[in-house]
Amino acid sequence: MEAVRTMLQDSGLQPRFWAEALHAYVHTKTRCSHKLTEEKTPMEIWSGHKPSIRHCRTFGSLAYVYVPTVNRNKLQPKAKIGILVGYAVNRREYRVWLPKERKVVESIHVKIDETKNGVKTLFGKVKHYDYAIYQLDQNLNNDSDCRAQDEKSSSPEKPSSLDISTWIRLEKPRTKSKRIDVYYYPPSKERLRSINDVKMHCEKNKLEFDPNQFNFKPTKTNTRFEEKSECHNETSSDSVDEASFVNEFFNTRYT
Repeated sequence: MEAVRTMLQDSGLQPRFWAEALHAYVHTKTRCSHKLTEEKTPMEIWSGHKPSIRHCRTFGSLAYVYVPTVNRNKLQPKAKIGILVGYAVNRREYRVWLPKERKVVESIHVKIDETKNGVKTLFGKVKHYDYAIYQLDQNLNNDSDCRAQDEKSSSPEKPSSLDISTWIRLEKPRTKSKRIDVYYYPPSKERLRSINDVKMHCEKNKLEFDPNQFNFKPTKTNTRFEEKSECHNETSSDSVDEASFVNEFFNTRYT
């Protein structure tokens, strides 16, 4: 397991890839000669034929997996970028981890750049995990615990739940048209005019965003537009009344 630990440390891959590293190590080791096997490789002893190692590549190298024309259009890239994590079992193919799709694929149509580290190229730096914590030698059958601990440390902070009952929904008729504007006011008293404003507010304050909680369609008709006298006498006092209403609502609720 020292070899597995070294491969993971050198490549920068997370501890959950220990099985891929172990398989890649065994695949290469069985094709290397050893003094205990009279300068023959284990594969040669088993099959009677000297195996080739021309296909062996550096674990964790940057890899490009070719995408067939039937699976893409003319404007899409011809290859997907990933990280080499080993070799297929029953086929002459490489195993490549695609970070964007979060899965490992097998393909023979792969271009590997051994001069570049996959993790460093795709993520900017190689993170050296403390593999002593995971005790790979003693916990081969307990990979789920290692994976849970690793994903917990690397997962982003979960957004807080949004309590819509603390928000104000206000419908404000326009004075010179039949349109009615709908606004939402969070406890911060910020006026949100659209669903995009709400989304930006939630992202900024790390709140869960559910568009189904918000309705920007008015539920009533604009009767003020029909009353022309009221429309012509409209002044900026409407904005003052609106602000007063919002302030009074939050002051009453939180006092």
